Amino acid sequence: MRVTQKIIFDNFMRDVNKNRSEMAEIQSNLSSGKEIRVPSQGPVNFQSSRVLEADLSKVEQFQSNISSGLRQGRLAQDTMDGVIDNLIKIKNSMVKGSSDSLGAQERESLADEVAGIRSQIVDSLNIKYGDRYLFAGTNSGNKPFNETGTGVTNNSNDKAPHVVAGDGVEIDISVTGQEIVDTPAGDIFTFLEDTENALRDNNNGQLNNLLTDADDVINHTTDLTSKLGDNINRMDFMFEQYESTKITQESDVSELVDTDYAQAFSDMQRTQVAYESAMAVHSKMFENTLLNYI
Repeated sequence: MRVTQKIIFDNFMRDVNKNRSEMAEIQSNLSSGKEIRVPSQGPVNFQSSRVLEADLSKVEQFQSNISSGLRQGRLAQDTMDGVIDNLIKIKNSMVKGSSDSLGAQERESLADEVAGIRSQIVDSLNIKYGDRYLFAGTNSGNKPFNETGTGVTNNSNDKAPHVVAGDGVEIDISVTGQEIVDTPAGDIFTFLEDTENALRDNNNGQLNNLLTDADDVINHTTDLTSKLGDNINRMDFMFEQYESTKITQESDVSELVDTDYAQAFSDMQRTQVAYESAMAVHSKMFENTLLNYI
């Protein structure tokens, strides 16, 4: 076959264009950080990465839910700890008031103290997170407790607010006002009212009878706080699990579609050398013509 200048030039241009195309592809991979950006560049890897990215998005949403739940749960737990402290103060006042050495005036002062603590408990249980009342159950738009002249009204329900922490996993982030009120000794606010009245009536015997109820109320509130603490620990554990899952999945996505910079720089150098060599050979060959030999 006769090798003409046209054949030589066409082969040269084909090889140069191939090198330039490879360099453009490598430059795009380096600048974008992605080796596979569209399905045609690697259908299997592209599809696998999309599945993993969808899982990552779901994990991040669960983490966001848990993070919000933890903030609310810890606020509710701190509030319940304060309620327990106040109930212990009331019990101490009851023990003090049941002593035969106290007179009516001193018990009246203790009754005022109990009334003040009861108001503190009501105020603390009406705490809000954003526009939600933490202890109102799912009736979170309404203040759960209101003091009236005849006692404390309860507007909460028995359905605790929760967060979706996983597929089919819901975790309560608080306890309900209804749970708090319903103690083994009866309504917690009725107990506080009875305590206050016994002190104002200077009724030493009634105070002694109520001391057992005080223990039941404190134990009940402590149990609810422990239950809340268990849920907080569970959310903490799940958040850390998701964090580990994210690291693994992000690494898997990177292996599927991200640019291997070391390999890309090596390929770029090799392709550039080939391109420069082709250009140098082309320049040398086309310096020679028949005129050089006449």
